[in-house]
Amino acid sequence: MSTFKAVRIDKDDAGYRAAFVDFDEKDLMDGDVTVRVTHSTVNYKDGLAITGKSPVVRKFPMIPGVDFTGVVETSASPEFKPGDKVILNGWGVGEGHFGGYAQKARLKSDWLVHLPEGMKPEEAMAIGTAGYTSMLCLMALEKHGVTPSMGPAIVTGAAGGVGSVAVALLKNAGWHVIACTRRPEEGDYLKSLGADEILDTKEFAAPPKPLMKERWAAGIDAVGSLTLAHVLAATKRMALLPLAVWRRAWTCPPQLRPSSCAMSRCWAWKACNAPSRCALRLGRG
Repeated sequence: MSTFKAVRIDKDDAGYRAAFVDFDEKDLMDGDVTVRVTHSTVNYKDGLAITGKSPVVRKFPMIPGVDFTGVVETSASPEFKPGDKVILNGWGVGEGHFGGYAQKARLKSDWLVHLPEGMKPEEAMAIGTAGYTSMLCLMALEKHGVTPSMGPAIVTGAAGGVGSVAVALLKNAGWHVIACTRRPEEGDYLKSLGADEILDTKEFAAPPKPLMKERWAAGIDAVGSLTLAHVLAATKRMALLPLAVWRRAWTCPPQLRPSSCAMSRCWAWKACNAPSRCALRLGRG
């Protein structure tokens, strides 16, 4: 097909808008592999992109969709041939490169991986970027030797995509799981996933003390801000907190920012001009 259906985001003098359009294949971005997209997911970032509520999209026009599965149609790469089933997630797709909310995508072969044998495309996208992120966090805990015998694990944003998968993964790995959510009405759902305790995020509304009573040995954070500050302050020594929001700037609350810190948008992994006084203890000098 020379044209196909796609969700396209535009931003111009008429404003910011997303529409379902006919898209010409010749207008796809550069890449050495063209894929017929079969499945994608709806991630939080996709919602922000489509609604324009956060500056996720870096180029216009843009086809959103940060992940997808599909079948290779054409390939100039020796790694892939027509008919191969592939998975894509990340690489700025849906932000700076056309993504998965279309019937076709063209990308660099380095961004693709083969669909594992025995897995269906719809199963891969049922896991999606959220599940992939959650598993990376669990693997980080295991890599650093943090085990269930050291104490419970907390999951923030537990009723969301990353959080709900994280709850299930941690429970399956033998952890006592504390599910932290701003939607306590989802308690039964979270317990069905394996949560042992439900914690209302309202408990973290006020700025925390730098050090608080140790409550958990590990955590997977998908929220950031004051919630993250509380989780860090109550994490046991020699424990670990993988951040699902890692590499995302968040607005540091003024009450947590030392007077010598000029970074109202904190990137954490970049240089910090007040690392020893950062209330989140994330600064890296």
